[in-house]
Amino acid sequence: MIGFILHKIKQLLFLRRLKKAKKYISVGNSHFLEAFDLLLNSPEPHRVYVKVGDDSMLNCNIIFESGSGEVIIGDRSFIGASQIICKSKIEIENDVFIAWGCCLYDHDSHAIDYKERQKDIERQLSDFRNGKNFIESKDWNVVNSKPIKICSNAWIGMNCILLKGVTIGEGAIVGAGSVVTKDVAPWTIVGGNPAKLIKQIPVELRKRII
Repeated sequence: MIGFILHKIKQLLFLRRLKKAKKYISVGNSHFLEAFDLLLNSPEPHRVYVKVGDDSMLNCNIIFESGSGEVIIGDRSFIGASQIICKSKIEIENDVFIAWGCCLYDHDSHAIDYKERQKDIERQLSDFRNGKNFIESKDWNVVNSKPIKICSNAWIGMNCILLKGVTIGEGAIVGAGSVVTKDVAPWTIVGGNPAKLIKQIPVELRKRII
């Protein structure tokens, strides 16, 4: 009985989160699972931050730490309990699998210059102590950011990290626990930290272009 009640409470909280999030989402007939959440720092009203196609299933957290950015997810893609952290643009095409525990991060979070990182700490303390979101005053102009793209038919294994500026080619597979810092060629399998080529996917297993 207690388990049933807790499940209902969890479901109710999810539906409330989803109702709030949908103000910033354009979606076809895709589905949002119970772990899904959209987190926005200083969102612009009436702006669409996330565009989702048809027949996709999302169980991820999508986080916009600044007021900018765009996440585009195509058709028939599945994203498990992972995190998508966006400042510029993250695009996931059609028929993509992303397992749980992954992190897509399209920016460096902080500047290379240590003096700017010191300013980050000062701003965070000030915001937190004044009851604000602790990164509300962050200066994003000093943070490097580049779009991430995952092309159709790719598969990202569990606990992978995809860093700014990378493109995962069509049909590519990224092995579990990999850290991707450079582009992955289409129809290849990569793995490791940093991710490196393991092998080519045989021609007979690739999508035929008619």
